Amino acid sequence: MATASKITLEEYLIRDFEPSRELVSGELREKPTGTREHMRIEKVLTRLLEPFEKRGLGQVLAELSVRRGDDVRIPDLVFYPMNSQFENDILVDPPLLCVEILSPSQRPSELFAECEVYHSWDVLYCWVIDPASKSAWEYHRGSPVRLASQDGRLIAGEIGVSLAELFA
Repeated sequence: MATASKITLEEYLIRDFEPSRELVSGELREKPTGTREHMRIEKVLTRLLEPFEKRGLGQVLAELSVRRGDDVRIPDLVFYPMNSQFENDILVDPPLLCVEILSPSQRPSELFAECEVYHSWDVLYCWVIDPASKSAWEYHRGSPVRLASQDGRLIAGEIGVSLAELFA
C-alpha cells in the first residue's frame, strides 16, 4: 500500500477520499482497488450474512470505516452489533467480525497483519478470503490462523457461512 502523506485525524474527518484511504499512524494509505471478483465475493458474503441481521445479531456493511484512537481502517466488510456507536459516520466500537478480501496486489500475510490490528482493537473474529484460489481463513482473537476446508464453513461466534455458497 502506497503512503500518500501525513495528516491529522481532524483533517482526515473533513475530507472525502477517492479512492478510499485509511489513516494509519498519521499517514494516509490507499486501499487496493477491488477486482470484479473481489466485489462479487463482497456482495455474496453480504447476502449470506443477512439472515444473521434478521436474527438481530448485528448489521453487515461493506467498506465501513472503523476508528480506534487516531487510526481509521476500512475493512472490506464488517459485521457489528446493532447498539454500536458511530462518530462522523465512522464506527468507533469494535465490530464483531472484520473481513478482508485479498486483492491481486496483496499477500495473505498483509491481511493477517490487518487482522492482528483488528484483534488489538477488540475485534473477536476476522476472515481473510482469497477469491483467486477460492480459499478462506479464520483468524479468531487469541487463536492461530486456520485455513477453512473447501466443504466447510467460516465461523464467527453464532455466525457461519458456507464456503461452497460463497464461492459458487
